[in-house]
Amino acid sequence: MTRALMQQTAALLAPVSATFDGPFHIGINITASHCQDLELVEDCRVFLAAFAPGSVILVLELTERELIEPTPLTHQLFEQLHDLGVMIAIDDFGTGHSSLGYLRQFNVDFLKIDQSFVAMIGADALSRHILDSIIELSAKLDLGIVAEGVETEEQSDYLTKHHVDFLQGYLFGRPMPGADFINALSDH
Repeated sequence: MTRALMQQTAALLAPVSATFDGPFHIGINITASHCQDLELVEDCRVFLAAFAPGSVILVLELTERELIEPTPLTHQLFEQLHDLGVMIAIDDFGTGHSSLGYLRQFNVDFLKIDQSFVAMIGADALSRHILDSIIELSAKLDLGIVAEGVETEEQSDYLTKHHVDFLQGYLFGRPMPGADFINALSDH
C-alpha cells in the first residue's frame, strides 16, 4: 500500500514539481514492517527520481504504534535513506512506545507533536507544559519540529511564538482531491 501511495503521489506531483518554491516536503507514514528489509530504500530512490532535482524533500514518518527494533538492518536502512537525502520524523511524538528511546537509537530529523497536545493549547496547563518540553527538547537536540492538528489562530500563534518549524492542520487546509490540491498549490 505504501508503494502504491508513493507511486500515486509521484504521478500527481512530479509533473508540477519544477514550479515549487524551494523544496516541497512530502511526508509518508511507515511502520515497523517497512524496516525489516532494504526494499524501502529502492522505493524512495524511484520516488525521488520522478521529481525535478531539488524540488522535494521526502520525509518518512515513523509511527509509534508498532515498536521498531534497533537492529543492524534498521541502522543500515536509516543510513541508506539519509544518504539518499530522505529525512526521518517521529510521528505522534509522546504518545507511542518509546519516543525517547527512538531519539537515542535512530538518527531522526524531525519530531511531530501529536495533535492531542496541540488541541490543549489554552485549555490545559499540564498538556501545555508537556508541549513546551517537547519543543525545548527538539531545540536542544537540533531537530526540526512539526505540530499536527493546528485548527485555531490561537494554536498557530502559540506554536509560531515558540519557534515550531512547521504547522499542519485544518487551519491551513482540509483533505481534498489531488486535482484540487494542485490548484490550491498554484493559487498559493
